[in-house]
Amino acid sequence: MTDISWTIHTQDYGELTLPGVIGSSVPTFNPGRSVELQFIADVDRDAFDTLREYTRFTNENTTNTGIDIRGKPWYYESPHPYADFCSSLVLIEPGSGLSDLQEWWAVITDASIQSNSVGTNRRITLELFILSDADEHKDREFIKNDFEAGL
Repeated sequence: MTDISWTIHTQDYGELTLPGVIGSSVPTFNPGRSVELQFIADVDRDAFDTLREYTRFTNENTTNTGIDIRGKPWYYESPHPYADFCSSLVLIEPGSGLSDLQEWWAVITDASIQSNSVGTNRRITLELFILSDADEHKDREFIKNDFEAGL
């Protein structure tokens, strides 16, 4: 069986690994681009509960992103005071079945939960703004220093 999972490395929750849902294609990852990844959420209750925090407290009011005049992406975050996380900056790592892809630093800009009418078959969709390929920036602090805007 092909491993189409993704591991999301967060500052506050550590690593979360969930199976991904792939439709007709995998999104194109490039700095300054927004992508959506959808995850099957019924397999790991703890990971679902953690990502649910992002669905509750991440939106256009808490995270701003853009590209400066030099073409460099930037982000600014102001986490909701009731959120259990301090940062929506994540490192996303594809599973072994997605070996053509590399790791990317991104900011969660929006999140949503979908399910069927009885509340099963839950899926979480994360909208991510891509900042940099992980080979260029190995450390969270380097990413913050290079891309976080001091608004």
